Formats: sequence, structure tokens, C-alpha cells
Amino acid sequence: MKKKGFTLIELIVVIAIIGVLAAILVPAMLGYVRKSKITTANTTAKSIFNAMNTSLVDMDSEDIALPSSGTVAPQSGATFASGSATLNTKVVSYFSDIEKVNSFAYAIDGGACVGVGVMSGVYPGAYPKAMTVDYYKNSSCWASTYTAANALTYAMS
Repeated sequence: MKKKGFTLIELIVVIAIIGVLAAILVPAMLGYVRKSKITTANTTAKSIFNAMNTSLVDMDSEDIALPSSGTVAPQSGATFASGSATLNTKVVSYFSDIEKVNSFAYAIDGGACVGVGVMSGVYPGAYPKAMTVDYYKNSSCWASTYTAANALTYAMS
């Protein structure tokens, strides 16, 4: 009578095949995760951009003084440059998840927001020029630290 089951060599071969497949798939999956996080950061930057422009239009229609042209202010959370409490309140009303953003930077020119850079976790995002995975991996500006100001510079280039 023959015993049923697998031999040790068959089990080792199956485990080796699974190991090779895992070694191939894990780096590929990490690339997808990075790409999705950068896409999320770019979407967040676009949402902040739209909220800023809507808020600036509201402020203009209500005759509230707009922030000066050329303002570039790295931000943390939902706190804007000093003297911009109204802008802060209005942007938060249009984009309530802004408090989940680690930091962001914005540029205002002529009463309109012209660019936004964000840091969402450790991943940068930008608008109107969206951050790309290739730029994220290869750019020398990211060599030491990632910042919202660097992302804003990218968005404005």
C-alpha cells in the first residue's frame, strides 16, 4: 500500500518557487504604493488650490483685504501666514481635510493662488504641475529633505 502525501523535495521546490515569485512581486508592489501616495498628494494639492482660489474670490467679493501678491508661506496644518485668519477660515470651510496635511506652501499673485505644494506624510504633491514618481526618485532637490516649499517650486516651474 502506497502512502499519500508530498515528498520533502516536492515541498522544497514549491517553497522555492513561492520565494522567487515573492522576490519579484514585492518591489513591484512597493512602486505602486509610492505612485498612489504621490497621486493622493497631488490630488490634495489640487483641492487646496481650488479652496484657496474660491476663498480669495469670496474675500474679494466681500471687500476683505487679500494677501499681498507674491506671498509664499510654508504652512503646517491649517495655520496660514499671520494676518490671514479670514483666509484660513474660508479655506478650511471649503477643504475641511486640510488639517490632515503635514505641511503646504502656496503662492499668490494678483489676488489668485497660482501654485500649491504639499507634503502628505513623506510624499510630496504639487499643483498646477503635478509631481511625478520619476521626479520624486531622481531629483536632486529631494536629496536631503522633502519640503512643501520644494514641491511648490516644482509646481511653479
